[in-house]
Amino acid sequence: MVLAPGCNGDGETMVKDIGWLSFAQKQRLILVGLSFASDIRALHDGTGYYYAAKGSGTLLLNALDRLTHKPLPILMYGFSGGAHVTARFAEWKPERVAAWCAYSAGWWDDPLPSARMMPLGMIACGEDDMRLGASLFYFKKGRAVGRPWLWAGIPGDGHVENGRFRAFARAYFAAVLEKMQAPDRPRGVWVDIEEKTLAEDGLSISQPSVTGWLPDMKLFPAWKALAGDMTGGKAAENPE
Repeated sequence: MVLAPGCNGDGETMVKDIGWLSFAQKQRLILVGLSFASDIRALHDGTGYYYAAKGSGTLLLNALDRLTHKPLPILMYGFSGGAHVTARFAEWKPERVAAWCAYSAGWWDDPLPSARMMPLGMIACGEDDMRLGASLFYFKKGRAVGRPWLWAGIPGDGHVENGRFRAFARAYFAAVLEKMQAPDRPRGVWVDIEEKTLAEDGLSISQPSVTGWLPDMKLFPAWKALAGDMTGGKAAENPE
């Protein structure tokens, strides 16, 4: 379980969070905090650590493989600057990623059609965050090319990392892990991200950009509740 903090942040704080620690213990995961840093100009010109294919992804994979002694599936969660890393890493090495969550990035690369099996992903953003438009547009473009993604807009939040959303992200990852361990479990469901309802038959094919994929039906009430009043967020220290 790789946790990626905001711009040039230290992942140690994230791995010390009791919620992530408890989750990792329960799910028997190795918890890893990302601590990369680049010049701000490099983060914007496509050469910094945000861009996994330019070197940071290889550094991460090599470190993980040394730690585990064999390639293991990766879960990734990143906020702000960490969302940049997470989304691009999953695009670069989809075969290594089981599922990922990118929470509020300011700009994104276009997801391209791919013949490879792409991992489950979730894009989230506060609805009062100036990054909302870019984040939602990225989700819609991904769905348009068939990515099995979920959208989570958080009313009333600006550029903050919301504690209740983190709890939902962990439930999302837990559902993915359960499915990996027991493939015969019931399938997930498509949801209508605008109506906050289960999607009508065929909507995911006729209008993919208004639908998202939940890996387990039991997540539906919690996902729908994200549209309600959410409190307990913490102001982000890193604005990118």
